[in-house]
Amino acid sequence: MKKLLLSLLLLPLLAFAEQPSPLPAEQCKSHVPYGFPTVKKQDVTPICRGAYYTVHDNKNKIPLYSAYLLKPAQAVGCGARDSTFEVDRSLPPLKRSGNKDYAKSGMDIGHMVNAEDLKYDQTAQDVAALLSNAAPQLPEFNRGIWKKLEDTTRGWALSRRDDILVYVGPITTRQDSTIGKGFVTVPHGFFKILVDTKTSEVQVFVFKNEGSKAPLSSFLTSLADVQKQTGIVFPMPVNPKFAVARTWPVAMKTNIAAKRTVCSLQLK
Repeated sequence: MKKLLLSLLLLPLLAFAEQPSPLPAEQCKSHVPYGFPTVKKQDVTPICRGAYYTVHDNKNKIPLYSAYLLKPAQAVGCGARDSTFEVDRSLPPLKRSGNKDYAKSGMDIGHMVNAEDLKYDQTAQDVAALLSNAAPQLPEFNRGIWKKLEDTTRGWALSRRDDILVYVGPITTRQDSTIGKGFVTVPHGFFKILVDTKTSEVQVFVFKNEGSKAPLSSFLTSLADVQKQTGIVFPMPVNPKFAVARTWPVAMKTNIAAKRTVCSLQLK
């Protein structure tokens, strides 16, 4: 009986020990091949998770931005996804969000670094499920146009056969609402910047935190627009070529078939 009680008491400590600690920022340089973005906000915490790099906004308790390199081979990962999120214990309690903040808020816990992009490795998927990699999103946005962009991003990586640098994050103002006792900010918008690291082609997207059935091309904008709204300067390759009216072509049906083939082989 004493052994059972001791085991129960140790469970929280074991869970704490199992959460990997952040890595030195230098180990995430591959995710920022043109250099680390420049931020104006002071109360932030840079976090290197190996699979991605993020700068956490400690006041709003959501990422300021995240960056990662999506390789074509990683776009067909087949690992099982765990839909649960965990508090990032590397952050002080008063500067992080918790699951209770999202409970009954009507908001989805929206990944910034998409978990589907990290299915190539279980450890990578685990760190994608930390709340420091999430922000409140309306369900119709998270499960609609935002998911469409996430799925299409993997499609572009496969179709182009190039490494895609992804910058992603929320757009906030002081007027934005909050959820939970932790006063987690609900962003009024989100951005995603995609850079083909081989061709230097760039796509810049901005969305309102709301549902939409409009084509992805209608959300294309300029880099200057995102930098103005976020106060972040995102490094670019030399002579970047920005998409203006049309998104990159993609063969989604071909890519979906390719993933099915890869995953079926892995299961054998």
